[in-house]
Amino acid sequence: MTKLLASILTLALVFTLALPAVAETAAPGTTLVVTGSSSLSLVADLATIELGAQTRGKTVAEAHQENVRIMTLVIAEMEKLGIAKEDIRTSQYYVYFEPDYSVVSTVQNLISGSFNVTNLLQVTLRDIQQVSAAIDAASKVGANNVSSLIFQSSKQDEAQLQALRNAVEDAKAKASVLAEAAGKTLGDIIKVETLDPFAMGYGGTMARDTFAAEIKSTPILSGDVTVNAAVTLTFSLK
Repeated sequence: MTKLLASILTLALVFTLALPAVAETAAPGTTLVVTGSSSLSLVADLATIELGAQTRGKTVAEAHQENVRIMTLVIAEMEKLGIAKEDIRTSQYYVYFEPDYSVVSTVQNLISGSFNVTNLLQVTLRDIQQVSAAIDAASKVGANNVSSLIFQSSKQDEAQLQALRNAVEDAKAKASVLAEAAGKTLGDIIKVETLDPFAMGYGGTMARDTFAAEIKSTPILSGDVTVNAAVTLTFSLK
């Protein structure tokens, strides 16, 4: 019995002495989390226009046929400008009925209503000097809808990679300053996270009514494209 009690006390003492060592091993190290960012501006050399026609008719067939006529001419005009077929594609097509709300009677405004057909093309221009010409050519053959105009850059992918490099360097510089200010030594990078990158295409401005009765060349003012990147780095501190 005495030997058994002595053995239990010995094991308890060993376990107690081992606890600080276990606690010290399990303690997490000190880390520093820093976010770096970068923004680059590029000269726009691409433009994407969404344009087309909205037509009305007493029947779907009537509105559709007029839309087909106009859009066939619009596509032909785009091709005359030298725009490749693969740079012209349908982006939206929809049909809806619009009641005549000028009529008080619910039944009558349905009878007097019309069907609307909208067909829009997304046209990519690899020469931004053609933007005005494309809008003018489309409007002259009946296009009456320009829903968007976005300027972009063909160098966005390359710029995105450079922006990421710059963002990492920005994070490193911030981490170095913070570690020094805290009286610590900056250790290794133990985690890298990228935040969702995005490139801001610039929407061009139409300086006048594109579809006025007497259309001159449409003035278009292009802008730069901004590429952004952000990363989060986690450093160990010593």
